[in-house]
Amino acid sequence: MIQLWSAIAVAILTVVIGPLLRGEASGRLAKRIALHTDLRPKLEGNSVALEHLDSLLVNEAKALEERETYRLTRKLNGGNVAALIIVALAGGGVVYGLISGAIATSDVPAWPWVFIAFAVLVGIFTIALAAVGLGTLYAPPRDKGEKPATSG
Repeated sequence: MIQLWSAIAVAILTVVIGPLLRGEASGRLAKRIALHTDLRPKLEGNSVALEHLDSLLVNEAKALEERETYRLTRKLNGGNVAALIIVALAGGGVVYGLISGAIATSDVPAWPWVFIAFAVLVGIFTIALAAVGLGTLYAPPRDKGEKPATSG
């Protein structure tokens, strides 16, 4: 039973850890805009500072608009999604096999620890590989009329 749970844990962590590591850039930008907006009343007596703050707010709002517009129109890259699923399943399967090997060799003094060490390494590698792959889940934006890149 522990083999099954370890394989499930690797597959779930593969999909969960990546977004947590990446964070949300738009959320931080929105918080920064709110902070700068709250700062505005404190600068009422300084017209030069207000001009600079207004300019900064315009630039930040434009950047936020561009990011959110992109997020609403982005498309999933099917090949990368499939690769991520295959990596998660393969890593989970290998961890399952290694934990099964550790249980099967539990009567030999050192072998279970060797299997467990390899299972941990494979699990960490799978999670790291998937976390890197999560950054490429969406197809890059193309200009209108531009054809998708083909290999060959």
